[in-house]
Amino acid sequence: MRRMRWWRDRTVRMRIGSMAALLILLVLNVFVVPFVAAPEGVFSRLARDVLLSLILLSGVAAVSEHRSQFVVILCVAAAAMLLRWSGWLFPTGGAPVLLDESVPFSLGILGAVIGINVFSGGVVTIDRILGAVALYVLIGIVWANAYQLVGVHVPDAYAGMRGAGDPADPTIWIYFSFVTLTTVGYGDLTPLAHAAKSLVIIEALIGQLYPAIVLARLVSLRAASEEHATQGPRSPR
Repeated sequence: MRRMRWWRDRTVRMRIGSMAALLILLVLNVFVVPFVAAPEGVFSRLARDVLLSLILLSGVAAVSEHRSQFVVILCVAAAAMLLRWSGWLFPTGGAPVLLDESVPFSLGILGAVIGINVFSGGVVTIDRILGAVALYVLIGIVWANAYQLVGVHVPDAYAGMRGAGDPADPTIWIYFSFVTLTTVGYGDLTPLAHAAKSLVIIEALIGQLYPAIVLARLVSLRAASEEHATQGPRSPR
C-alpha cells in the first residue's frame, strides 16, 4: 500500500512538473527566442530546434499515464525531432518544406492530446489548469507556423506591414497570430490569400470561444467534484 501511494504521488508530481515545464518552454519559444536572435542566424535556428525538442519531450512526459496518448505523441515527437535534427547533419539534402511543415503538425498533435486531458472528466487539478494555458499558447504557435507556410508558398499572401514579405522572420507570424487569437486586430498586417483569410477566421473564432469553453468546463468539473464529495459514496443495495 505504501509503495503504491509513493508511486501515485511520484506520477502526480511528474505530471505537474512536465506540464509546468511545457508551459515555460512555450513562453520562451514565443516571447524570448524570436526577439533576441536574428531569424537566419545559427543560434536562432539551434535555439528553435532545441526548444521544439524539449517541448515535445515535455508533452510526452505530461501524458505518460495514458498509454494510447503516450504512444501517439511519442511517435510524432520522435519523427519531428528526427526531421529537425537531420537538417543539421544533411544541410544540402533535404527537404526544407517538410521540415517547416513538421512543426505545426507535431505541435498540433501535441495540442490535441493536451486538449483531451484538459477537457476530459475528473477533478480540477493544477496540471489541468496549466494544460489549459499551455494549449492556448500552443494554438497561437501552430497558427503562426501555418501563417508562415502560407507566406512561403503563396506570393503576396499578406500586405500592409513592412517586412511582411520576409517569411523567414518568425516574429512577424507570432505577432500576427496572437493579435488574431486575442481578436485585437490592429490592422497593420492584412491577409490577402484565401488560405490566409481562412486561417484568420478559424483562429479568431477559437480566440473568442476557447476562454469561455475552458472556464465553463473547469467550473462544471469543480461543481461536480464538490457535489460528489458532499453526497459521499452511495451504499450498495
